Amino acid sequence: MNLEQLAALCRQAATDLAGRTAQRPVPATVVLPLPEATAVTTLEDFPDDDEGRFELLARFAADRMVPVNAPCFGFIAEATLDDDGIPVDVVVCVWGARRRGAQLTAAPITAEGVGEFVPPEPLDPTAMPFLAPLQHAADTAREAGP
Repeated sequence: MNLEQLAALCRQAATDLAGRTAQRPVPATVVLPLPEATAVTTLEDFPDDDEGRFELLARFAADRMVPVNAPCFGFIAEATLDDDGIPVDVVVCVWGARRRGAQLTAAPITAEGVGEFVPPEPLDPTAMPFLAPLQHAADTAREAGP
């Protein structure tokens, strides 16, 4: 899977999750594209603090990514952004791959569904420090052999 395919997969998963009206807010979810299937895992009771989130995602990476040598990931969640004093609900989509760093995009959630995603940009590690365990697990994944 290349980065464009990973980005498209993560945006589609984010759109699908945000489109489920009974699932609001969009739950924190990790997407793991693996050779045999793509695993989509909702993180129940996602902590409100960065330290708790970091610990949860470190356990997730150790339990789910490292054993299967996952070289990439996606992370999806809902957030509220301030648009000139007006709160806007958005679905946030982050994806990262081995030695590539993470990219971030977001799209507004409206009554009609998910709007257009903004162009992706590199994720500043200080913006979502709790995602570091996922990126670390992807970075340390071994390259597939012959």
